[in-house]
Amino acid sequence: MNNANIGMKDLIKELGITKNKVEFTNDLNLFLNISAFDESQGEYYDIIKSKFDENMGKWNIDINDNFSIISKYIKCRKLPYKIVKDEGFEMIKSEKFVVSMLVELYAMYIVINNDEVSKNEMIKFIHNEFKHSGLNIYEKDIVLNDLEYLFRDKKLTLMCKTNLNNKKIEIKSSLDKTIHAIEKRKNIKLNLNKTISNKSQFEETKNDVQSDLELKNIQLKKSIDKLREEVEINKHIINEYIDKEIVLQNEITKLQKYNIELISYGKEQYSKALVDLVKNMNDDTNGNILDRLYCYSKGEQEKNLMFVATNLFNVFRQMGISPRETKKIGTNVDIGEYSFYNYRLNKDISDIKLSKGDVLYPAWFYNGVEILKPYVNIKGE
Repeated sequence: MNNANIGMKDLIKELGITKNKVEFTNDLNLFLNISAFDESQGEYYDIIKSKFDENMGKWNIDINDNFSIISKYIKCRKLPYKIVKDEGFEMIKSEKFVVSMLVELYAMYIVINNDEVSKNEMIKFIHNEFKHSGLNIYEKDIVLNDLEYLFRDKKLTLMCKTNLNNKKIEIKSSLDKTIHAIEKRKNIKLNLNKTISNKSQFEETKNDVQSDLELKNIQLKKSIDKLREEVEINKHIINEYIDKEIVLQNEITKLQKYNIELISYGKEQYSKALVDLVKNMNDDTNGNILDRLYCYSKGEQEKNLMFVATNLFNVFRQMGISPRETKKIGTNVDIGEYSFYNYRLNKDISDIKLSKGDVLYPAWFYNGVEILKPYVNIKGE
């Protein structure tokens, strides 16, 4: 599938969604939008993976099995949101990207606060609100293609509106942050109304203030009731945490002691291994390798250097160290864009484009695990 052309229909088909496609579209579109403004730690994809089941659980989709196709859709249709979460608004160079986010989030917020809004009414209203605030955007540039499903059927629109309303706070927060980014970028002040109405501006503002006060009073009462419950609960929780802290502190003390013992044991084993290596290399049965190599390094002649070398590698084999791919020594190999990972090279990676080289030395393994790759001498550039 061509990433540049993947749309919601393609995604729905790939995910095997056969029923309630409009509701799924609305849920996913909302989730992908507000995730860009989630204040949890991690990048955009981390938020999508960690909170997918929480927001999209009713669709029984395994995010790990289907992340590849969802990420392709994100790159095609939701790239601005990913950039905002990962790098911030300032890293979006295209003003159209930021405006597209503003339009989409603003449109969702308008749907929540109005009844039966047509697509044309929505576009005209958004255009006029932008114009009154000094944001000069052509009406034709206010694109609502990704929200087309909100204007097809009244019953489906009502269902989607209900789902959007459940995330009203998150949508408003996301919209406010996007508005702030536009204001900073354009050096303007956006005063955007949420209600499409024929009332006078004064009446609309009055109703908005009254509604906001009523909402704040309700929220305040709920907060007070919740705090009262939390006070009672916290009395018990504090005591539980104190007990847990004592238990954990005891566990930490035990682990610290164990860690000290483990480090000491590791040092002892390391020292023992070195002593064993020296003894084995200087054992009579192995030909006093260390003694003979030392004397050779001081200028004394060694009549049977091959014998010394052979015994040296026999000791290494006893310890699990052995060469591999020895048949490649002396052969000519091509070093391409990816194959250089298979070799040790005599030149820096940045020097290599497409070169040939000779294999000089073998690979080395310890207990069956590769620790060094074959060494290649590069000829070309």
